[in-house]
Amino acid sequence: MEPTKPQSGLNLSVLRPYVAQRKGLLALAGITILITVSLELLVPLLLADFIDLAVAVAPTAELLLIGRNFLVVAVGAQMLGILSVYIGTSVGWSIANDLRLDASRHVATLDLDYHTRTSAGTMIERVDGDVDAVAKMFSHFSVQVTSAMLLLAGIVVLSFREHVVAGWTVVIFMTIVGIAMYLLRSIAVSATAAERGSSAELYGFIEERLSAIEDIRANGAGAHVMRRFQAVMRRYYHRSVKAWVRRSVIWTVSIGLFSIGTLVGLAVGAYLALQGAITLGTVYLLSNYMSKLEDPIEEVTDQLQELQKAAAGLGRLQELFTMEPSIPRTGTEVLNSGALGVALDQVTFAYDEEDVLSDISFEMAPGTHLGLLGRTGSGKSTITKLLARFYDVSAGVVKIGPLDIKQVAEASLRQQVAVITQDVQLFEGSVKDNVTMFVEGFGDEAVETALRDIGLDSWLDGLTDGIHTHLNTGGKTMSSGEAQLVALARAYLLDPGLVILDEPSSRVDPATEAVLTRALDLLLKDRTAVIVAHRLDTVAKTDEIMVLDEGRIVEHGARVDLEADPDSRFSALLATAAGGVIEDQV
Repeated sequence: MEPTKPQSGLNLSVLRPYVAQRKGLLALAGITILITVSLELLVPLLLADFIDLAVAVAPTAELLLIGRNFLVVAVGAQMLGILSVYIGTSVGWSIANDLRLDASRHVATLDLDYHTRTSAGTMIERVDGDVDAVAKMFSHFSVQVTSAMLLLAGIVVLSFREHVVAGWTVVIFMTIVGIAMYLLRSIAVSATAAERGSSAELYGFIEERLSAIEDIRANGAGAHVMRRFQAVMRRYYHRSVKAWVRRSVIWTVSIGLFSIGTLVGLAVGAYLALQGAITLGTVYLLSNYMSKLEDPIEEVTDQLQELQKAAAGLGRLQELFTMEPSIPRTGTEVLNSGALGVALDQVTFAYDEEDVLSDISFEMAPGTHLGLLGRTGSGKSTITKLLARFYDVSAGVVKIGPLDIKQVAEASLRQQVAVITQDVQLFEGSVKDNVTMFVEGFGDEAVETALRDIGLDSWLDGLTDGIHTHLNTGGKTMSSGEAQLVALARAYLLDPGLVILDEPSSRVDPATEAVLTRALDLLLKDRTAVIVAHRLDTVAKTDEIMVLDEGRIVEHGARVDLEADPDSRFSALLATAAGGVIEDQV
């Protein structure tokens, strides 16, 4: 799942399907822009006619007619201009919303390895920041630059209509500007991409440190964090300045060229007027058109800077969408309901080419409860992640029930294999949402029954709106024990055949632990369970014990047999583990 290098140019392939869905609105925006530009070009023509008629002492009625036409055209141009901006903005933000949704979905399909290596801030910047840059391109660039280019084309045509010399003056000037803009088109893309990367790094740094604020304060690490923060900010600052300077080059060059062009235009107009080739109204017309060049040129140059931001964002989005999960989700088989058997056959697994598990083989009959013991890094958590198929094995086979786990459909696997970790995640939403994980189809009665069966009766009765009570992100108003019980209720509601537990009682008080123990007894009844244990009481009721060391099974058997065998590692562990804690005592 190696990312591709972001492209330096504007790659619109990512946007094609989104644009194709909105062809009608884009066509309407185009027609509106065309009419608006035509009216804008007509305004100075009316004024030029007014000047010529006034010089010729035309009747007042003719002058008033031109004045009325001028007002109608000017107001119409303004109204249509507003409409075209509205349509362009609507299209831009609707595309951005769909793109943001698809990017979020794609990130959700990527393997656990990607989420482990990528900070939350980086993912937020990809899904939101880069998409926002693309939205601005559509809502502003597409409308304003299109209008500007049409206005420039109209000025060229009408300048030729008045006099060939005036026309060629405008053409030569626009050619010089066009060449300059082409040469500078990608000058800031790489710097802007680096700026966006630093922005993602900054957001990731802030998010991670805020999550660990208690540990930072408790351990007096504030000074160290601030030094790191300054380094990240300094890097972001320097890259932002570099990107801004490069983007400003386009604006600076265009302003210089425009100043020269204005002087040339005035000189040509004065020369033609002195030669009697054009009227006074035409002199005004050419002068007005030359001054009108300023707005489209500035608009184009300003939006080219935004375009470079969008190009950098599109490149990063292209990079994101080209990432593919290394775990294929092609399984179609459905697991049976009820307790599921588990088997690992000569399983080897490596992180970054370093073996974590080596030749692991064991079987569990349906309904068996297995306690996994071992030192930190021995491979306990890796086995649970393979059983949940967060990773695929490097070699060997993992079976759930009679099926190779690779044959099982993703939806069936998530239904029948429940994973409960120490760190329970609660989300912004109701209690029901947090139990059902926002999956529709569960009735209020089923959710409430699950919570009460698990042991959250008193807590539930104390809520103002019952299961519809709103919870904040992280469940800050709940104790860790209550949050753990909500996690058990999630699994209980699913009715899985295999439950994977990572020491659910390690962070609760003794009183809550008693409730949690009863809840676990209920959850694990008639189900297969794999329990990563750090405390003796966690494995006191398991059927089997497996001891791992450096990615290999060094002991596996019935708990009662190993407990009775004085020569077993488990028996020695029971005799020596202090305070019931067995982690790193194996």
